[in-house]
Amino acid sequence: MADQRRGGNPNWKGGRVIASNGYVLLRMPGHHLADVRGYVYEHRLVGEQILGRRLQLGEIPHHKNGRKTDNRPENIEVMPSIAHHQVHHRLARDCALRLPDEPNPIVACACDCGGLFSRYDSLGRPRRYISGHNPHVSERIVSILDALRLDRRLHRSVLAARIGVGLHAVAVALSKGRARGLFRPVGRGDWELV
Repeated sequence: MADQRRGGNPNWKGGRVIASNGYVLLRMPGHHLADVRGYVYEHRLVGEQILGRRLQLGEIPHHKNGRKTDNRPENIEVMPSIAHHQVHHRLARDCALRLPDEPNPIVACACDCGGLFSRYDSLGRPRRYISGHNPHVSERIVSILDALRLDRRLHRSVLAARIGVGLHAVAVALSKGRARGLFRPVGRGDWELV
C-alpha cells in the first residue's frame, strides 16, 4: 500500500493552498505565524521578508494590484495600521472621508451663521453645516406651508389628505418645520403658520 501522506497522496499540492477568503496558505507547522493546522498566509511571510523582521501588532501586508494570490515582493506593501490599509480599499464614493493622521481643521458653517466646528465628524465624514443648519427645505414642508397659507389653521389629518401622504409623514414634517420656526401647534392636532 502506497504512503498516502504528503507526496504519496494524489491531492497533495506541496503544502500550498488557496483559502476560502482567496489568500494563499503555506504549510509551515511550528512557524510563529502558523495557525492551529500549521498554515501561514504567504503574503504575511513576504511582508516579514520585505521588512527583515517580524510583523508588529497592527501591521498589515497590502496587495498593491488587489490580487490576493500575487505575493511577489514588489506587489506587497506593509501598512502601519488597519486605518492606513483601509484607505487603499475605499470605494470612489468614500474619497471625501478623513484620512488617517489628517488634521481636522476648524471651519465656518456654510449658512453664514458665524458658527465654527470641526471639518470632519467622529466617523471621518466631511461636514458643511452645523447640525440643523442645512438650508434645504423638503418638498413635504413646502407643501404644508402652501396648504397653511390657503387655510390659516388646519388639522394634521386634513394636511395629510391634502398633500397626499400618510399621517406619520406629516407628523415628522410638522416636527421639523416647528424646529425651523415655520409653523406651530395651536390645539389638539391643529397647526398654523408662525
